[in-house]
Amino acid sequence: MAPTYTSFVVLGSGGSISPYIIDALSKEPDVKKLIVLSRSSSSSKPIPPSSSKAEFLQVDYDDHASLVNIFRTHGTEVIVSTLPNAAVNTQKKVALAAKEAGTVKLFFPTEYEVVTYGLGGKGEGWLSEKDEIDDFLKSIDLPSARIFNGILMRWILWLNGYDANGKINILKDRGDAPISLTAEEDIGEFIAYVSTHLPPSQLANARFRLEGERLTTKEFASRLGKPIEYVDAIPGDDSEIRNTVAAKCELGAGSTGYNHELKKDNDVTGPEGAGSGNRLWPGHVWRKIEDVLELDKI
Repeated sequence: MAPTYTSFVVLGSGGSISPYIIDALSKEPDVKKLIVLSRSSSSSKPIPPSSSKAEFLQVDYDDHASLVNIFRTHGTEVIVSTLPNAAVNTQKKVALAAKEAGTVKLFFPTEYEVVTYGLGGKGEGWLSEKDEIDDFLKSIDLPSARIFNGILMRWILWLNGYDANGKINILKDRGDAPISLTAEEDIGEFIAYVSTHLPPSQLANARFRLEGERLTTKEFASRLGKPIEYVDAIPGDDSEIRNTVAAKCELGAGSTGYNHELKKDNDVTGPEGAGSGNRLWPGHVWRKIEDVLELDKI
């Protein structure tokens, strides 16, 4: 059976998830063309040697004609954004160029975190721009696929302030809400797999809810064998971000099955349940925190 899509563009190479997506697409045999775009002024992280399939191009995202030319020249079918959350307008500009190019069939907007579907228009500010991008893609009739994976496994220690005091810091009277944790490698490999194996009908405007592990913060601390500190605020730099995300997670929003309208998890057996996207990749063994965090080194 022929692969669904074979020509990809990744937006950005220096983000926390970028190298894992680039690496996974490079290793996928059915990916025949892989272009990685970055701003000419950006300072990107080194790319793993296994990513030799990728061709790196520096671009001006404000140059519409240049973007259209890149997509047409390379016959780009799938665009995967790893741009920062704040790059809403940049993603829109890329989407308009993709639509004009006429070759692009699928756009993965920047997500790779907790469920943001349903936050748009609520006035909360917290990640509500993700629905804005999704609505924009629908308005220009460009199919999209959103990846919700909960908390990145390599981010969970920082989120809990471990770097500040060597402890797993938990907001007082909290720590019992289940949180979805997913390895960065699994996310990249999932994108590579579904984009080349699933039919377009299962990809267009899909919401993929992934879950490598499901643990409460207390269970996470126990698995690490680290002490718990109950605090009024998570310590460390960027404390506002840590506390906002930690508080949302403790209210249930850390689960990839979370429904912002109902304020609770969807049915785990349904198509919008926590980890429902895992079922689309039969046989895959999802990584555990021990596979990722090198517990003997923390």
